[in-house]
Amino acid sequence: METLNRVSTTPELGVRANHASPIVIATDGRAQSDAALVVGRLFAGAPDAFRVVTVLKGLPFVPDAQVSVTPDLEAARRAAARREVLDQLQRTWGTIADVELGEGDPATVIARRAHETGATMIVAGLGRHRVADRVFGDETVLRLIRVSDVPVFAAANGANGAPRRIVVAIDFSETGLRAARMSLELAAPGASIYLTHVAPRDSALPDDGLGIGTYKYDASVALQKTRAQLRIPSDIVVHKVMLQGDPATELLAFATSVNADLIASGSHGHGFVARMLIGSVTTRIVRCSTCSVLCVPYAAVMTHARTTVDQSAVSVIPPTEWASSLDDFTRRNSGRCSLLEVDDPEAGAQTQESGLPFRGATFDPFDRRVDLMFGETEAGRPHLTRSIGGVVEVAVIRDEFGHDLTLHIGYGTGQALVSFCS
Repeated sequence: METLNRVSTTPELGVRANHASPIVIATDGRAQSDAALVVGRLFAGAPDAFRVVTVLKGLPFVPDAQVSVTPDLEAARRAAARREVLDQLQRTWGTIADVELGEGDPATVIARRAHETGATMIVAGLGRHRVADRVFGDETVLRLIRVSDVPVFAAANGANGAPRRIVVAIDFSETGLRAARMSLELAAPGASIYLTHVAPRDSALPDDGLGIGTYKYDASVALQKTRAQLRIPSDIVVHKVMLQGDPATELLAFATSVNADLIASGSHGHGFVARMLIGSVTTRIVRCSTCSVLCVPYAAVMTHARTTVDQSAVSVIPPTEWASSLDDFTRRNSGRCSLLEVDDPEAGAQTQESGLPFRGATFDPFDRRVDLMFGETEAGRPHLTRSIGGVVEVAVIRDEFGHDLTLHIGYGTGQALVSFCS
């Protein structure tokens, strides 16, 4: 395990909740949601930076039932649900606040509310995860992760403060990197963060004769590159950890060994089926963890650049200037660590490369094609060229200082985004 330290005066993008981008605190009024109220309010910071949301499930349909569902019965159920949450607020906060009451499937309603309010994060209780919940697919946190386009923080019973020991699962994906960045934003002063990669078992390695030693060396270098993409406050200690075996088993065991307060990870979802399954690692961590869990959905990464940049920072380039502007863009950004995402209505959102250096972008006016190039300059090193035909729009997103954040290429009804890691 290697200890890393780095001073930064610029905080990393993370929770930064406010009235316009609040934290949605989801509760069912029961004790299993108490921790969500405690840490959700802590993370929000300001009284107007959170929304308390509860959801009333519809009554099950029972054929030939003797009791009909009347408007008065529904009104009584809504009043009881709201009263239960107000009592919980008084118990946990010593005060009350506005409660937003939705009706329907809890995960769907909460995720929709988070999307509508531009929320930075959803905080919910980790719960007890009864066997019946698993059989019928009613684990609200897992369902939230499936449908949410913002990060989900599942607070474990008893959680009452910012996490001081955080295990971040690093698989060298963009969601894992975002999970690490959010962990820094959530961490208590003086916290320890463990960037943890789990190498596969020997039997799962490619039969190329290189072996686990070579894999661990390459993974260690990649971990170091991940760390280099973070801005770490001077009072935070970051450890680099390499494990081997089944990812969920090893991560859970390591979290127990360091008495972790939080396990953070990204979840992958490049299509409808993948989003529904989430992934066995995320599912097992949510079901088996005794500490809080932070999960960054794939959709949160795809929408991050577009939801955190003011429209005034988007520069749409006239078609007559595409060739020269892309040449200038290449000169400014060649060599920067990059992320290429393609959002196509038919194929869905896909990440085509993550972590390769950006090499250039060119425009061919004869067939309105943009060629994007990534990779190392040395022979035999990873590289990628992506050609995009039928281009209809080219735009550059910049930060407040005029630095390039994202190159947007619109084609047909899809788009490609080249974003930079730092």
